[in-house]
Amino acid sequence: MTRKADGTAMYAGGLPLAPRVAEEASRWYVLFMSGAATDEDRRAWRDWCVADPDHERAWAHLARADARMRELAGKPAYEALSLERRQQGRRRVLLSAGFLAACIGPAIWAADRNRWLRLSPDFTTAVGERRDVDLPDGTRITLNTDTGIDVRFEGGERLIRLRRGEILVATGHAAQYASMPLRVETEFGRVHALGTRFSVRQGTDATHVALFDGAVEIKPVGQGGAGLVLAKGQTAQVSAGRAQAAGPVGEADMAWLRGELAADNMPLAEFLAELSRYRPGVISCDERAGRLRISGLFPLADTDRVLAAVGRLLDVRIVQRTPYWVVVSAPG
Repeated sequence: MTRKADGTAMYAGGLPLAPRVAEEASRWYVLFMSGAATDEDRRAWRDWCVADPDHERAWAHLARADARMRELAGKPAYEALSLERRQQGRRRVLLSAGFLAACIGPAIWAADRNRWLRLSPDFTTAVGERRDVDLPDGTRITLNTDTGIDVRFEGGERLIRLRRGEILVATGHAAQYASMPLRVETEFGRVHALGTRFSVRQGTDATHVALFDGAVEIKPVGQGGAGLVLAKGQTAQVSAGRAQAAGPVGEADMAWLRGELAADNMPLAEFLAELSRYRPGVISCDERAGRLRISGLFPLADTDRVLAAVGRLLDVRIVQRTPYWVVVSAPG
């Protein structure tokens, strides 16, 4: 665990975290590891996690350390906690939690943080959820449904790693970070922000970038030299070894920020695939239904209502087999 001169702890990619938060997260972790947590403890822990993004980030970092915690079994601190748990019960366990956190906490926070980053994203959204994350440099990241990102401020750069899903990035301009370029990394390439506002979506075969303000430079994985520079109002597709312009920004690139799904003469199969990103379970449709076209703006807050609207707009049959399985078919 390293600290800046002002005493701020540095962890999980170098984002600043108050030592108090790191200690609180360690105490929660030890309590749950002990097996002595009650339902009241779990409710209090959930309240603590949602009270501050730093709490959530600290907890996610410690929770990824399970394998390392098991490796600590046999060490004196771990054995002391186990003995207290067996002999004295919950009261003694709670008293020893602070001691155990002090003993093994630094090892957890300091060890192989990049390995942990690969195991679980720093910030996530559930299916159908949208949230904002504010970074220390003033950058705001909006995460769309089912999205996961890692954030690392170190090595002379501000790096956002998009694991899955879709984000909007509005770059910050805090003076102390002015010398650190901001980049978004995906499976297929990197996007270098040049004082800008843009979205990035990670797909199965490509990354989609839409630029709303400023400029970005895009480099596919493995490409050296200059990359593709996008101007305001343009989009690009980045696939294996290739980045190419993909036309102007469309309504579909912006609609999700308002909680809507935009369709402009879209094949129904593609529309349903998009809709399925915002609800748990599976939506299936037959080939005939999939070829039908649909247009409009559809609110994503209630996907059941969207499916009902599809049934009114198009000649299709919609059957909800279970809450998590919807079948769309053409009659006949």
